[in-house]
Amino acid sequence: MNLQKLTILISFFLLPSLFYQAYLLSQGFVNQIKIQKEIEKVSREIESLKILVSSQNSLSNLDNFIKEKNLVKASQIKFIEVLEEKTASK
Repeated sequence: MNLQKLTILISFFLLPSLFYQAYLLSQGFVNQIKIQKEIEKVSREIESLKILVSSQNSLSNLDNFIKEKNLVKASQIKFIEVLEEKTASK
């Protein structure tokens, strides 16, 4: 009888933990899908910019194109990994 009560008590504490872990896992998958869609969007934009740049005939046209699009040369790229649902700020 005591073993049965102990089993029920342990289950009472472990089941919510199991559900919470499943929730976190599903949130990770959802975030991964969102990030993948954003990567695809940026990749398409990069491809369209490559096509536009390649269509420019000379360096002067390229300079004009860069000025029109308000593009700047990146001097440094930093990556920030955001764990869970927290806001990152600089």
